[in-house]
Amino acid sequence: MNGKVLVWGVAGAIGMALIFYFVQAIGMQSLSCPYYFFKKNWYFISPLIILFAVQVGLWKKMREVVKISSGHITASGGVSTGAMIACCMHNFVGILSIIGVSGLAVFFSVYQNYIFLISILFSGVSLIYLIHKYKKIKEHCVNLLKL
Repeated sequence: MNGKVLVWGVAGAIGMALIFYFVQAIGMQSLSCPYYFFKKNWYFISPLIILFAVQVGLWKKMREVVKISSGHITASGGVSTGAMIACCMHNFVGILSIIGVSGLAVFFSVYQNYIFLISILFSGVSLIYLIHKYKKIKEHCVNLLKL
């Protein structure tokens, strides 16, 4: 694996973990509560962070392959980021009630584990899609180089 790809993957994991931590810290109004929340739900949060990191690394690898053949690609980690934020929404009950959507906080609180599972599923499907795209791009680039 290319060193740049690994660095991008690690940076993606750190970035996702920091987003999770700061959203939790703001919602819980505590700097230590996110640690305990992670400790309690690590089996949901860790796969999301890892899947996002792999997506970022693969995206970087795809960009490198495409640069060789002068093409363009796009990818998004929106599903993973959205999942992290969605799981934290119940912590924003005070703010959500002010803007008139406190029902969302209750929804996210009650269905948090299901939201985590669906988010992991979507992140996994996104990764499979990126792998498929990477293979197609790599095959296309090999064919271009043969010309």
